[in-house]
Amino acid sequence: MRKSAQLSKSAVLITACFTVLLVAAIAWITLPDPVAVKLNRPASQTIIATQTVQDEAATRQAKKAAENAVAPVYSYDASVGSKQQDLLNQLQKALTTTETTQTSAAQKKYRAASAESASATYQRPSVSDLTAAFRTANPKAENPFFYQFNDHFYRAAFALTSKQRAAVFDTVASAVATQLKEKLTASDLAAAQKAATADLSISDLSTAQRRMGTTLIQQAIIPNQMINQAQTKLKRAQAQVAVDPVEIVSGQVIVQQGQIVDAPIMHQLNVLGLTQRRAPWALFGLLLLVVVQAVALLTLLRQEAAAAQRKDSLLYSALMLITVLVMLGLRFVATTAGANLAMLLPAAFMPLLLHNFSGRRFGLLAALMQTFLAFFVFYSTTGTLFTAATAISYLTSGVLADMVAHKRLTAEARLVAFWVLGVNLLLTLSTMLLQGARFTALATWQTLGFVVVGQLLGYLLALGATPYLEMILQDDSVLKLNKLSDPNDPLLRELMAKAPGTYHHSMMVASLASNAVAAIGGRSTLTRVACYYHDVGKLKRPLYFTENQPAGFDSPHNHLTAAQSAEIIFAHVTDGVAMLKARHMPKFIIDIAQQHHGTTLMKYFYIEAKKADPSTPEAAYRYDGPKPQTLEAAVVNLADTCEAAVRSMKHPTQETIAAFVTRITNERLADGQFDEAPITVQQLRRVGDSLVSGLTSTFYTRIEYPKDTAPAKGEA
Repeated sequence: MRKSAQLSKSAVLITACFTVLLVAAIAWITLPDPVAVKLNRPASQTIIATQTVQDEAATRQAKKAAENAVAPVYSYDASVGSKQQDLLNQLQKALTTTETTQTSAAQKKYRAASAESASATYQRPSVSDLTAAFRTANPKAENPFFYQFNDHFYRAAFALTSKQRAAVFDTVASAVATQLKEKLTASDLAAAQKAATADLSISDLSTAQRRMGTTLIQQAIIPNQMINQAQTKLKRAQAQVAVDPVEIVSGQVIVQQGQIVDAPIMHQLNVLGLTQRRAPWALFGLLLLVVVQAVALLTLLRQEAAAAQRKDSLLYSALMLITVLVMLGLRFVATTAGANLAMLLPAAFMPLLLHNFSGRRFGLLAALMQTFLAFFVFYSTTGTLFTAATAISYLTSGVLADMVAHKRLTAEARLVAFWVLGVNLLLTLSTMLLQGARFTALATWQTLGFVVVGQLLGYLLALGATPYLEMILQDDSVLKLNKLSDPNDPLLRELMAKAPGTYHHSMMVASLASNAVAAIGGRSTLTRVACYYHDVGKLKRPLYFTENQPAGFDSPHNHLTAAQSAEIIFAHVTDGVAMLKARHMPKFIIDIAQQHHGTTLMKYFYIEAKKADPSTPEAAYRYDGPKPQTLEAAVVNLADTCEAAVRSMKHPTQETIAAFVTRITNERLADGQFDEAPITVQQLRRVGDSLVSGLTSTFYTRIEYPKDTAPAKGEA
């Protein structure tokens, strides 16, 4: 079939209208309207996340929690104990030095005063003076440890004797040494100080000494395990990195109908952008999808014959719109009944029919596009959920439908059932096993049941719709052919009444041609019915054709010139085509009537004309054609001639019939009659064998052809 490089206006218009209707049917679903929810109020509907979104705030909280959960990394310093002992010794020495120095100064002052006056008295340094002197002698910059103690501590310390202070320092040093032998952190410090203080309580120290010792212990016992800031920071950073982002997953139920909308739920709705009007990205995506579909469809249509473009575009558009409407119905039902109802879609329905009536590429395009459109149809924050498993089921159903041979579905029912039901069901089962489906759960069997029902519906609906679509779209509709093959058809009844010979000839050609076509895999039933009507043009002048002339009848051709007779014989083709068109017969039958003689030469009348005028051109006695364009037309061309010729033989035998069929076939090949038909020489041999087999039992008396095989006067 020739391909057209141009798109018909009707195909473009149908595709454009289809695209607009498709957008109108789905766009309302994808419009980003905010959901109607209020904080601390019950939700009026179940809301489902339609996309996977990272919750950044929750992720930050999770990272912070992970960081805080990390225990600090400590580094042990064994020298802390000796350092603290040194500080205690330094403090003790500084106290003693200050007291000795101030006492010496007081004594010196007393001696000087005594030398001047016998009434002079000795003034012992006060604890306040000693404290002030201590501060002066030991500045903070040089001795920061000393300044951890307040003046009250120093006055109490100077109130004790040197021996009493020494006893305190000895006891404290022992207690501190004992505690600092252990690894102490800041959290252990209070317990260690308490334990060291307990040692003072069992000592012989006085109350004042114990108070001084307690203060010394509190300052001397410090952690010897310090936080390693670098390691701790690194560990906390690693803990943050290890935290996976907090996501709201597509398909996650955010809130059930009737559930109170609390702050966390409202936060999730805000993160999803469902509480405010958003940019219509989903609508833009839908527009992009339908434009891609339209371009792909028009590209496929451009490769079709002009006559098929309107039919294919209309069929694709109608089936896709029906499928989308079914999806919308499932979406509405699934809102209240459950998400897996989406599996009920008869996904194989459209690809099966398009594959059968338009071609495999249309079926594959439909399988792909219905899957993508399903994402948009089932796109919703409420109700049903279109999962990846559902998409896989849709796609495999459509693709497997294209595995069927390009024949009538009713003739390939078993193969269709194998691919669409058997293989598809097993593939679905394999994905369910991968996802860890529990076959003890009711939900698993429910989903599997929906899959089976959806696939079975697609198969049965396609089979049921096939005869009706054939009646509308194809010439070989079973219903149409059965009706046209009824002998009570008005045209056949007229043919039988007015041209019984032609009627019988047509029945014989139908039997021969349909058997021969079946032998080479052609459309046998269509060929048989077409043969019934191929000679209806003879009804205009039935007695001008030999098969309709009674015995002893004076042929009208005896009174006509060769040119006049040829014109009448030629007219049965054009008259027949006109009659069939007036009856709105299928194009295939009209084509057979027009092509069954091709451009063959009407030899008998051509020879007669040559006798009268040797300059007679051969072209004037050739049929207008066209030559057979199909395999079936080529077979009818041979069967028509062979049946008429063998009927005219006086004593036909199998050998003479075989020789005649072979000769006619070779002549037609040499004459180029089959140049435009898709038939091979090997197929012609099988056709010849079938014709010989069918003609061997034919013994009819008819005017014998002249030696050059030209038909008798009035032969078609």
